[in-house]
Amino acid sequence: MLSAIIVLASSLAVIALACVPAQAYPGGPLRDVTDAAPYCAGCHSSVGIEQLRDLPADQARKRTAAVAHLGAIKAGSGPYAKLTPDQRTRLIADVEKVDANSTISIEVPQSVKAGQTFTATVKAQGGSGPVFGIMLLDIDLRDQAREIQGEGLQISAPPRVVGPDGNPQDQWLGRRYDGLAHNLNFVVVFGVKTDLAANKFSTATVTYDLMAPSKPGKYTICAALAYGTEKASPLGRVEMGGHPVPLGGFAGPSGRIRFSKVSTIEVR
Repeated sequence: MLSAIIVLASSLAVIALACVPAQAYPGGPLRDVTDAAPYCAGCHSSVGIEQLRDLPADQARKRTAAVAHLGAIKAGSGPYAKLTPDQRTRLIADVEKVDANSTISIEVPQSVKAGQTFTATVKAQGGSGPVFGIMLLDIDLRDQAREIQGEGLQISAPPRVVGPDGNPQDQWLGRRYDGLAHNLNFVVVFGVKTDLAANKFSTATVTYDLMAPSKPGKYTICAALAYGTEKASPLGRVEMGGHPVPLGGFAGPSGRIRFSKVSTIEVR
């Protein structure tokens, strides 16, 4: 009897996960309004092996976009089996175009005084929309990066987001529960649109107000971009529950993690 209950409970859990609204992660983590690190996006593939340099080479290679995502499309495995060889080739080209036009950068001062306030400006572009996520981190390691607060730098105010339309937006931070602080290292940017035929890709800027640690030394800082790829292509999106989702599936590897260059700030 107990075994039957356990099996039933497990089945219900799987069904519940499958029934999560389609706009959940393909449209942003709308309920997880908190700090984040790139390990949270476990199903996203890595744009390069360097962000997995702490892993054995073979393990790292399997988690890259070239193998986990593009390799699956090329082979016609799983949900890609319904596409013809020509369609798979076109989908790969569309995805590669999204990747080539998805970028993230960070601007910070080279040195600050202990306890000094300063800004970190993150600029991002690309993805398939309708959103992308931006994280402020200590290092460019996929599985071991921490929120910047763990490095000793403090976020002293809510991040200021300028969306793709050039206007300030607070749709994501506004979801924070009543009374909770908004000085998060992670934001979801809304209004992201991509037109591959017209070579148009959305851009956004996020400005963080930071306070330097009291302890002098050298501190590293970078940003990460979490974005989708397949939905930019007519061949890469399907309708589910009235929402467009990636052909590769809710937990498929069509999402990406991309890091900016790592900057070093000397605290004097």
